Amino acid sequence: HGENIKETQNLIHQSKTIFEACMVYKNLFFKGDILEPSADGWNLYEMKASTKVKDEYIPDLAFQKYICEKNGIKIKNCFIEYINKDYIKQGNIIPNELVLQEDVTGDVNQIDDIEENSEKYIKIIEQGEPLEISISKKCNKPYECPLKDECRNNLPEYHVLQLTNWRKYWELFEDGILDIKDIPKDEILSSDKDQVIKEAVDENKIIINKDKIRNFLNKLQYSLYYLDFETFDTAIPIFDQSRPYQKIPFQYSLHIQDENDKVKHFDFLAQREKDPRPELLVRLEKEIGQTGSVIVFNKTFEISVLKKLAEDFPKYESFIKDTISRIIDLAGLFKNFDYYNPIQKGRYSLKAVLPAITGK
Repeated sequence: HGENIKETQNLIHQSKTIFEACMVYKNLFFKGDILEPSADGWNLYEMKASTKVKDEYIPDLAFQKYICEKNGIKIKNCFIEYINKDYIKQGNIIPNELVLQEDVTGDVNQIDDIEENSEKYIKIIEQGEPLEISISKKCNKPYECPLKDECRNNLPEYHVLQLTNWRKYWELFEDGILDIKDIPKDEILSSDKDQVIKEAVDENKIIINKDKIRNFLNKLQYSLYYLDFETFDTAIPIFDQSRPYQKIPFQYSLHIQDENDKVKHFDFLAQREKDPRPELLVRLEKEIGQTGSVIVFNKTFEISVLKKLAEDFPKYESFIKDTISRIIDLAGLFKNFDYYNPIQKGRYSLKAVLPAITGK
């Protein structure tokens, strides 16, 4: 970054706005988003793709301000720029409506331990060996630790952190009970799901609630339509009548199974840069039929996509409402642990369920 540091100093002397300004102080380095000259100092801007200002952003700016001032650059104000989640694209993007600004100068100025913490972190880095850090609730806050799985690899195969009641599993963990098998028989597990997990692990067996599964199957009406959407989302909306991070469906897969178990497959994949939603709706209305169960895995996702389509394309509202009314969620059986295999390890996502059922 040597050339970038020199160029930053050159632009500072010219009092020009700097993007990705680079500075060092001792063995500390930062690359900021925007450094802007003002009448009696400089302003720091941190650009975030988030839709709100988060507490963890403040120390980042405080670190930048600390290094700037150690380089003789007086920081007047600190701002965070973030995405306006309510912005709706209509024609060309209007930047000052898409991006919101919050003055966090007061919060940044309250942080006065940058030098102390920096010295502490440098000593840790220079040790060459990672610290012995115990597993705790901090592993997920403010961000999930990228080495979390490394630490948990040292736990028993079926450990208490796989339970669903997080208050209970931390209580057990902090009491030194790590293995689900070591939970006393008289221990009260308030969650029915956790009772299932313990029974499955203790007895090394698959738990199947046949009555619940039978009731689920009895609700199905042929033909069966197995529907799955693929979506994308962007901070800057691409298509008119869409918002930042709105999930835009660009693909679906639809398997249709009749009463004789004959299966047909239909799919849609956007082929052009234009908005794929109008063509997707035309195809889906034609292919999904007016009767029969629509089977999805995790209905929350599919229903949210369909509801947004109905909102943005009102002429399809009746069709979409009818489709939603026919949805049956296959994930419900697994979320409720009506089927549970110990190898799921407390999870019920498709990635956990599929190997548990198929062995693949």
